[in-house]
Amino acid sequence: MPARHLVSCIVMDGQLELSLGAARRQPLNVTQLVRAVRAVLEAGLGEYWVVGEISNVRLAPSKHLYFTLKDARSAVSGVMFASAHRRLRFRVEDGMEVIVRGRVNLYEARGTLQFYAEEMEPRGAGALQVAFEQLKRRLGDEGLFDQARRRPIPFMPRAVGIVTALGGAAVRDMLRILLDRYPNSHVIVRSVRVQGAGAAGEIAGAIADLNQDGRAEVIIVGRGGGSLEDLWAFNEEAVARAINRSKIPIVSAVGHEIDYTIADFAADLRAPTPTAAAQMVVPEKAELIRQLGENRTRLGAAMIGVIDGERRQVEHYGARLRDPRSLIRQVRQRADETGAALAAAIDGRLGDARRHCGELAARLRSPLGLARERRLQIGRVAIGLARVLDARVAPMRLALAALTPRLNAALGLIAADRRNRLHGAMQRLDDVSPLKVLERGYAVVVNRRDNRPVTDAAAVAINDELDIRLKRGRLAARIVAREI
Repeated sequence: MPARHLVSCIVMDGQLELSLGAARRQPLNVTQLVRAVRAVLEAGLGEYWVVGEISNVRLAPSKHLYFTLKDARSAVSGVMFASAHRRLRFRVEDGMEVIVRGRVNLYEARGTLQFYAEEMEPRGAGALQVAFEQLKRRLGDEGLFDQARRRPIPFMPRAVGIVTALGGAAVRDMLRILLDRYPNSHVIVRSVRVQGAGAAGEIAGAIADLNQDGRAEVIIVGRGGGSLEDLWAFNEEAVARAINRSKIPIVSAVGHEIDYTIADFAADLRAPTPTAAAQMVVPEKAELIRQLGENRTRLGAAMIGVIDGERRQVEHYGARLRDPRSLIRQVRQRADETGAALAAAIDGRLGDARRHCGELAARLRSPLGLARERRLQIGRVAIGLARVLDARVAPMRLALAALTPRLNAALGLIAADRRNRLHGAMQRLDDVSPLKVLERGYAVVVNRRDNRPVTDAAAVAINDELDIRLKRGRLAARIVAREI
C-alpha cells in the first residue's frame, strides 16, 4: 500500500508556509520531494503580477525567452515560452524594470523555483512606447533616418500616389485638397488597412507596388488620428524599410501634428496631417497663374527699360559720330602728307647712297697705278741698294779688281734674278687686280640700300637697287626675282 503524504499550505501576509507530513515516517526520494512541493505550489498558488528588474536575458533557438527577475534582495529564474513571447511589442533587454504576470513552479530537472511568464509590460512607459524607442534607436543607428538620404519633393508632380484606407476621412480630405489646388492632378490611390494585424505588411506592399507602377512622382503614406495602438502599423520595421527602399520620394502624414511615428523619421518629408501633406506636394494653380502674371508684368517692364536704355545709348553715340566723308578727307590728306615725306626720305637716302658710292669710287685706285708705284718703289730700292753696295765694296774694289769680270758676271746673274722675281710679282699682282677680273667679263655689284658688295643672293630683297661696275662704265639695276 503506497505511503500517504499530508501536505498543508498556508499563505499569510504574502508569505507561503508549507508543511509536509506522512501517515508513516517513510523516507522520500528527491523526485518525490520535488513533485510533492510542485503539487503544493500548483494547488496553493495562482497567478501573480510581479515587479522586478530583468537580467541575464537569453533567447533560445526555440524562441523561448529565458531571464532572471530580481529586486534588491532576491532573484528568481523566469521563462516565457515562444507563444507568449511572440505577443510582446518590445524587445526585452537587461536592466529593464517590468511587471510580469505568471505562475511560480518548480523545474523538476534541477529542483529550482521558476517563474513562468505569460505577459510582460515595461514598468512606467508602456510596451508600445518602449518598442517605439527601441526600433527608432536601432534604425537610427543603421542610418535610415540620415538627412543625406532624403530626396527632394518635386515641385509640380504629374501624378501623386496615396497609400491609405479607401473609406477613411483622410483620403477624402487629401483628394479634395489636391483637386482644389491643382485640378490637373493625377492621383493614384492604393487602398490598404491602416491598423490591426497585417496592416504594416499591406502598407509596405503598397509602397512597393507604386514604385513598380512608376507613374507617381511622389507618394503620400498616412492616415487620420488615433491612439498609439491605432497608429502602430506605421511604427513597424517593415514600413520603415519599405519607405527607405522606395525610389519615389515619400511624404509621411500620420495622425495629428503631435503624433510621431517611425514612418515620419524614415520618410523624405513629414507632414503634420494628411491635409497638410496634400498642400505640400502640389502647388496652388490659381497662385501659380497669379505669380506668372506678376512675372510677365515685371519682365515686360524690365524689357522696356532695357530697350529704352539701349535706344538712349544709340542716340548718344549717334550725336558723337562725325560725318564719315570728313573722316575720309582727313585720312586722304594724311596719306598725301605721309607719301610726300616718304618720297623725300627716299630721295635723301638715295642721295646719301650716291655720295657714298662716289667717295668709295674716288678712294678706289686703279691696279695699274698701284703696279707703277710698286715698280718705282722697287727701282728706288734697287738704286739705294746699288749705292749701298758700291759704298761697301769700294774699299774692296781694288782688292777685287782682279775679280771684276767674275763679279760683273755674278752681279749680272743677281740682277737678272731680281728682274725675273720682280716681273713675277708684277704678273701675280696684275692677275689678282679687280680690273683684270673685269676684263674677263665679271662685274662688281653693290647694293645701294646698304652700300655693301653683293656676294649672296639671300642678302638682297625684291625691288632692291643695285650698282654694277664693269670694265668700262657702270649699270643701275633693280631686283625683280632671285634664286637662292
